[in-house]
Amino acid sequence: MFAYDGRGNARLIGAVRDAEVDAGHALAFDDVRQRAIASLGLRVERVNWFSTYRVHHRVAAQYRQGRVLLLGDAAHLHSPAGGQGMNTGIGDAVNVAWKLAHVLRDHAPEALLDTYQAERQAFARKLVETTDRAFSFVTADGGVADFLRTRVAPLFASAAYGIEPVRAFMFRVLSQTGIQYPDSALSAGHVGHVRGGDRLPWTGYGGPDNHAPLAAIAWQVHVYGAARPELEDWCGRHGVALWRWDWCEACQAAGLTRDAVYLVRPDTYVALAARTAGAAELEAYFGERGIRPWHPRAMSAGQPA
Repeated sequence: MFAYDGRGNARLIGAVRDAEVDAGHALAFDDVRQRAIASLGLRVERVNWFSTYRVHHRVAAQYRQGRVLLLGDAAHLHSPAGGQGMNTGIGDAVNVAWKLAHVLRDHAPEALLDTYQAERQAFARKLVETTDRAFSFVTADGGVADFLRTRVAPLFASAAYGIEPVRAFMFRVLSQTGIQYPDSALSAGHVGHVRGGDRLPWTGYGGPDNHAPLAAIAWQVHVYGAARPELEDWCGRHGVALWRWDWCEACQAAGLTRDAVYLVRPDTYVALAARTAGAAELEAYFGERGIRPWHPRAMSAGQPA
């Protein structure tokens, strides 16, 4: 049961066995009401919406076929365990959107669209496998399964959630901020704890909010410390925002390296991480991939430093 507000509105999700469904009768809430009330101690005053559906666990073999691109539920289906469906669809959309924009404006070859499947399909397969296991556990039959589900699992989860590393890990998993693309053709470099393909670490825990500029869906260069003059010149000539912050303890805690250069993709992932980088390194990165950085006249989080 998922509570929506403090006024008693909630969503109740349950499993119905095939044997309990009459092929000639459309299932209604009255058919499951007594069991739901008995098992959860609910008092249902009004039903706003009731429906049934079958859970599928599938991932499309191809995310792209010519001019056709699949994303969201069209690309992958899984159970609602963990509430990952919406975030996954949004992740697909932002990943493919900036690539489409570059290709349609002749700022990148059509091959750039192939990186969409390479980056997103592996995560979808892992997600489907994980939610499948969770759903199987929740719906398993038998007394042993009931005991583990209702007695052991709650105690284990409560104890584990009290451990900070476990809590941090679960946050990264459920928020999907832990997704990485290290093997992508768009990922290059490795400095300190940050590799190309990692999501840009946040320094807002006691430091600058380096995620604020990401509101502009565009290529950016981030430096934490001193930026070389030739880097500033290259960014100025190519219309790429250069964001520089003073080095701080929060930057170090986030895994960043002083004076290193982080080229950030329009979807907030690090494209290139280099200890020292100037015009030559950035030209090589874009030149090898046939990309010319394009930035929309869109929302801005402020002026680059």
